[in-house]
Amino acid sequence: MQALVALSTSADETVFARPRNSNTAQPKHSYRDRLKIKAFTLKLSISIARKSLPETLTLLFLPRIDGTPLEINDSNIRSDSPTFVLLHRVVLVKTRNGDVLYGSRERVGVCEGARFEVYLNEEKVLKGFFRQDEDEEWKVECECVLEKEMIGVSVSEAEVSVGVEGHVALNARMEMVVKRKKKMRIHFLGLEEIPEEREVAEGEMGSDGGD
Repeated sequence: MQALVALSTSADETVFARPRNSNTAQPKHSYRDRLKIKAFTLKLSISIARKSLPETLTLLFLPRIDGTPLEINDSNIRSDSPTFVLLHRVVLVKTRNGDVLYGSRERVGVCEGARFEVYLNEEKVLKGFFRQDEDEEWKVECECVLEKEMIGVSVSEAEVSVGVEGHVALNARMEMVVKRKKKMRIHFLGLEEIPEEREVAEGEMGSDGGD
């Protein structure tokens, strides 16, 4: 699978285009440095659904500024390019009432620090990254990044589960709470009158204009 570059065309629409292949050498990392993902699932707990949910979500992997490699189905992705896989809605798996499950079985290879985002339509709903702890155990860290209430849909909780080779599944759960932006307060300060200018002005007013 080739990388896809995200091109912003408007505030409400994002278009993905395929970049040209690059022969730029990538830094070498050993197999042990990489996390081999064999499944990625996202469970959404829906509290309000006034409209139907999409059949797919977008899992976007961001560019790696440190040049670390990323593979999708054994294809190397340029480090300066984003790429994505689709999370398909799973209807054959029994879930709790109100829960909706999305998943992908694309084979993805990432290194520590790899960052990702999940989009529901054009709305970015969460972001996360992969890391290793002090015992070199892999972890996935996620957080909600909703900036406004979604129209017709309200998600109360999300749970990410990542199936990997040679490790137990990585899990992260988060509450889906809209982040309130802090309002900027602007204070206007009056300019103090400059004494020299005041004295000059008073002198001109007291002058009769004679030679």
